[in-house]
Order: sequence, then structure tokens, then C-alpha cells
Amino acid sequence: MAICFTQLLLLVCFRYRIGFDYDMYAQGFVLMDMEGFSSLSYLDWEIGFIVLTKLIGLFTNNIQVYIGLIAVFCLFSWAFFIYRYSPNVWLSTFLFVNMYLLYLNMNFLRQAVAIAITLFAWPFIKNRKFWPFLGIVVLAALFHTTALILIPVYAVLRIRPGSGLWLLYAYGLLFFYISSEGIINLLTLVFHQEYANSVFLEGMSSLYALIPLLLLVLVYLFRKPMQEANEYNRYLIGFLFFAAFCMMMMTRHAILERISYYAYAYFVLALPELTSALRTAFPQGKKAALPAGGMLKRGRRYGNYTQSAGPGYRYWVVMGIIIVLTSGYHIIGLLENVHGVVPYASLFGTVF
Repeated sequence: MAICFTQLLLLVCFRYRIGFDYDMYAQGFVLMDMEGFSSLSYLDWEIGFIVLTKLIGLFTNNIQVYIGLIAVFCLFSWAFFIYRYSPNVWLSTFLFVNMYLLYLNMNFLRQAVAIAITLFAWPFIKNRKFWPFLGIVVLAALFHTTALILIPVYAVLRIRPGSGLWLLYAYGLLFFYISSEGIINLLTLVFHQEYANSVFLEGMSSLYALIPLLLLVLVYLFRKPMQEANEYNRYLIGFLFFAAFCMMMMTRHAILERISYYAYAYFVLALPELTSALRTAFPQGKKAALPAGGMLKRGRRYGNYTQSAGPGYRYWVVMGIIIVLTSGYHIIGLLENVHGVVPYASLFGTVF
């Protein structure tokens, strides 16, 4: 894992003008470095990110160092999150790349920092400690206000995954599709007027919603063994519900991608938790009697025992589905140049 994340960090740190927002952040850093602390406002940037940018500017005026320091924090947070909480580190890392979360860190820098901060809220979510959770979310909102979406999501996570949750989101989606034009137009009159009548208010390809929805259905079908393995897995399933809901809304207005990532991030835990639960709940093997003499080979239990040759077929089928779907998702994203990361160009002039 350390080798993999080091490679990913090098890709992020040494990119040159990669990511749709790269030039915006590079220009902002230069202008705020020249300005110093005489002003704590810049465009619509949040105060936390402005202060961070100006603090880095005290030590360097090098744009690449600025980009690199932000990347170090964001990818360290992701690496810690995966190492500490994932039951399958390689699969989580695979999903981190395939589901565009790496590319997010090359584009939405303010939001990348906010998401990286919210990852530290997971232990408080699963242990139902609201006030520490709220403190982390408020801190993240100082870097991107969309982090506040986690507050209502925290309440919805208390609903156990079932038919009621499907109905809640189905009703929400129906209401959104009926009234979204009016709501979005009203919001852009007050906030982010630059988005009015822009491409950000147009819909994205339905493929961006279809694959997360299929993965949600896959997890939902095996929710029982997941919840038996770990009670807090129901919160992960709840995150996937909200993420799929947001991705469905994106097919109408692309700007809503911004609020999806806070829940979408938990795919990197939920899918490994699914495979881990299946490996335990449905092992390959059969019951057998205690061998003569009562002596057991290593790994066998006294009495009736399960002589397991490894995970059962459900594990391999689900693992195959996850790998195929997310790899296809990755290819679709690269073909459509998600987050503006292809063709990749490094600081050293290499392009691929």
C-alpha cells in the first residue's frame, strides 16, 4: 500500500496543468502570495483554504510546492483512512483509483481538502458521537461549504437499510426531477451567479449514475451478512444510498457532483466490507466429523468442524462484479476526461 500511494502521490504532485481547476488555483496562489494577509477574501473561496494558501505563501512562491503540499495532506488522509478501517486494503486502493477519487485530488482542491478532513469523522459516525463528528464537519466546511451536507446525512444514516429507505430516496428523486429547474435557478440568483445558464447546470451521462446504483444494489442484496459482521456497516450502506441518490441527480444537473463525494468516498470501505462479510459468512467447505483419536490438524476445530478451502463462490462472483464494474467505470471516465486528467503531463514534460 505504501508503494502504491507513493506512486499516486508523485503523479499528483508532479502534474503540470492537469485538472480543470489547476490554472485557477495556481493563479489564486500567486495573487494571494503577492497580497499577503492584507485581505482574507478571494473570489468565493472559503476562509480556511484562503488562510492555508497564504500560510504556504509565507514559505514559498513555488506553485508546484503549493500543489504538492495539498496533495500530501489529502493522500495521507486517504491512505490512513484505508489502512486503518478497510478489511481489504488492496481492494480499497483499487477503488480509490477506479472511482475517480484520485482524480478529484487533481481538480477540486478546496473540496479535496474538505473531503480529506471529513474522513477523520468516520469513527465518530460509527460510534454515534455527534459532537466530535460535527466539529470535524464544521472544520471541513471552512475549506468547502458543501461539507455541511454531512449533517443531514448523519440523521438519515440512522434509518436502517430497507424498503423504507428506498421509498424515501425514490420520493426525493421524483420531487427533485419535478422541481429542480426552479430550485437551481433560484439558488443561482443568490449563490454562485457564475453558474447560471452554464454547462454545470446541464446533466451528466446516466452511466455515472448507473454503475454506483448497481453497486448499491449488490451491497443491498447482501446487507444481512454485512450487518451481522459489523453493526456499523449499516451506516456504510446508508452512505451508498445517499451517494447513488446524488449521482442520479447529477444526470439532471452536473453541479450536484459537488455534494456527492462526501458519501461516495465510503464506497472504498463498503465494498471491501461486503467481500469480507461474504468470505466469512459463506466459506467454501463442508462439515466433517472429528477425526479418530481426537487430534486435529492446524486450523480445525474440536467437534464438528468446517474444513474450508477458502472463500465460497459468492465471494468470487461478487469480487468479479466489483472489479468489472469499477474498471469499466474507470475507462468511461478516462474516455470522457473526468476531472481533466488526460492526457497526463508532468512537470518534466512527459505526456501519456
